Amino acid sequence: MSWEVWTMKSKTSFFDPTLLKKNISRFAPAWAILTLAFFLSLPLPLIRGLRQYGMRTGTEQLRLAEARDLLNNALPVGTVFAFLAAILFAALVFKYLHRTKDAYMMHAFPMTRNCQFLTNGVSGLLFWIVPTLFTGLCTLGVLAAYHISGCGGEVWSLLSLWLLAFLCFYGIAVFAMQLSGRTVIAVLSYVALNFMFLAVPLLCLMLVNIYFKGFDYVITERILRLAPIVELLNVESARPLMFWIYGAVGLILLALCWVLYRFRHVERAGDAMVYPWARIAFRLLFTLCVTLGLGWILASIFSLVGGDGKGAIFLPYALISCFLGWFGSSMMLERTVKVFKKKKVWIGFAAFAGVLILAVACMKYDLLGFQRRVPETDRVASVEIWTHGDYDDPTTDRISLTAPADIEVVRSFHEKAIQSSQTTSGTRDLFGYNDYGEVHVLYHLNGGGTLRRVYEVPYPEQSGLAALYSRADLAAAWYEQALPEDFYRVTLYGVQDIEEDLYGRKSYAGEELDCKDPAALKAAILADAQAGRLPVMNFLTGGDYYDGKEIIQRGYYELYLYYELKEQPGQYTPILQIPIASTAEETLKLFLP
Repeated sequence: MSWEVWTMKSKTSFFDPTLLKKNISRFAPAWAILTLAFFLSLPLPLIRGLRQYGMRTGTEQLRLAEARDLLNNALPVGTVFAFLAAILFAALVFKYLHRTKDAYMMHAFPMTRNCQFLTNGVSGLLFWIVPTLFTGLCTLGVLAAYHISGCGGEVWSLLSLWLLAFLCFYGIAVFAMQLSGRTVIAVLSYVALNFMFLAVPLLCLMLVNIYFKGFDYVITERILRLAPIVELLNVESARPLMFWIYGAVGLILLALCWVLYRFRHVERAGDAMVYPWARIAFRLLFTLCVTLGLGWILASIFSLVGGDGKGAIFLPYALISCFLGWFGSSMMLERTVKVFKKKKVWIGFAAFAGVLILAVACMKYDLLGFQRRVPETDRVASVEIWTHGDYDDPTTDRISLTAPADIEVVRSFHEKAIQSSQTTSGTRDLFGYNDYGEVHVLYHLNGGGTLRRVYEVPYPEQSGLAALYSRADLAAAWYEQALPEDFYRVTLYGVQDIEEDLYGRKSYAGEELDCKDPAALKAAILADAQAGRLPVMNFLTGGDYYDGKEIIQRGYYELYLYYELKEQPGQYTPILQIPIASTAEETLKLFLP
């Protein structure tokens, strides 16, 4: 007689429906709040907008245009909801990791960590997907009720972009929950991860600008993309491709969180940072941000940042902030204020402060020679100079020089600007906008490299550059590339009557005049420029110009030309300023009686 023992086959499960149902029942209020927020943000405004159009007119094209406009405006609203909902849902489904009793209890259940992570992760995604699907169906119902067809694809496209945005933020939120053992720290880490890769370059550029005279800095679009919420809310640059890229980043972070979850120690619940490498990164980044940010704030409060000596004064406040940041992060990581007795903490602070002092010394005294660098003439293929606008702004007053003699003039100005004690760094802010009065220099070097500098230099030291701006050939080349071809309507803001002020200077005052022959305007402007009657404007202080003898300051002694393009009716773009002293004969003939 044989005895057999029946046993159940082992089966690895990656999903637990019971845990999913528990999450749904426990966190149902979150679903309801998000669903209500979606309804108030899309279907309800759509009903109100279409009802108003229905009362005024029955034109289907107008209702369709109104619906599409509302759908376009709903994209940033959904992005903000995704940013807020991601950390909320991640905290709800993974909060047990931050409580010691809950963590031991959940990991004592007969389910693998893979099963727990995937079930909770899918729960958070469903918290977003279900309300958005409901919102989409309500939106389609509203469109159908008002007999609007052709918007179904746009509705689902909008919901898809919402989902991609949520996927990005949800991946960051889950990653923050995995890094920290405390919910408050996890929420702060989530905010930091969204802005840190933008804030750190901003703070570093701020430091460089204090000590590096002539450094031409700007936050480019590529750096802005390191902050997902900033990029996705930027209406001008937000594109579907960026939503897909950020959604892919969110999926990668979720996969990384799945790996980290398998190696997470349960007893780390309650710690500020769970993993050793995360504690190191947190301490360094926190100290860096506090050092530069708080140091700048403290110096600004006491009005000590400014003037020629701001670099020497900023460093003491930066060191004080470095002390607060380093020991503050140590207290958070160690969960105690008794960190001053630990030798390792003091050694770390001394190392960080030493690196800060070394970096400041390198920039202040130009130990590496970056500030003193002026390329030789034979190494420069061409050089561009301009006085207002960003690096890639096509509307600037820049002129391009290729002749060795002209390049040598710019080099001479560059060397004098470096040696002059009156030269200061440009006052442009981090996003590219600047005041008038700066001189930008862009060298195109042989071999493809570039060198950019920007200085604020007194008028007497800019006479060489001003002479370049007054040259007829360079002015004609500038107008040739600046003027468009398809003028539709051109207006001259000035007056028919010529008056004289107390100093005997003539000026126009009165009404605007239309161009008699817009097709002939460009030829007339180029003829005046080639004859030396039109210098390049916006030089020095945005309107001042050099007439070959002296700087003519800006005032009410110019005529302003604005053009209107056929593709953009009703939008006027300035062409140029014509100083009265220049007597632009050919151009004025097209306007004056």
